[in-house]
Amino acid sequence: MLIRTALPSERSTVGDLRVRAYREQGALEASPSYGDILRELGWNTTDEVLVAVDGDTVLGTVVFVPWGPHCEVAQGPEEAEIRAFAVAPQAQRRGVGGALVKAVLDRAEREGLARVVLCTQTVMTGAQRLYRRHGFVRLPERDWTPLPGVWLLSYVLHLGE
Repeated sequence: MLIRTALPSERSTVGDLRVRAYREQGALEASPSYGDILRELGWNTTDEVLVAVDGDTVLGTVVFVPWGPHCEVAQGPEEAEIRAFAVAPQAQRRGVGGALVKAVLDRAEREGLARVVLCTQTVMTGAQRLYRRHGFVRLPERDWTPLPGVWLLSYVLHLGE
């Protein structure tokens, strides 16, 4: 397995993977239209879409979002956030998610950032376990709801500790 920047030609594949993974977790039930947003996150910005691949097969993806206008929970230039984290259902529990999280953390450390933050839906219990295994802790003061029926839980990892 290799973690790398997604290629423009993988845009559709990555979007389909995100939607499928979120749908299978029940994360699109309250807002099915979020699938359209999810498909496009990270592609038209300075954010970086990362993929985990095995040969030509995309197994998972995450977006590294440095502080800026596309952030949802990051609150300053010392923070970056994780968005659109998804692992193909058939690739779960194979280390793909952990490798993607590690790639984001490595990049944040190289850039000298103090914290990585993220938000996740309450139904995404597997992702929450993965984040905790990597040292993320709850950041309840940044929890928020983008629309009725969708509650997002915030997490933070303090780097260099």
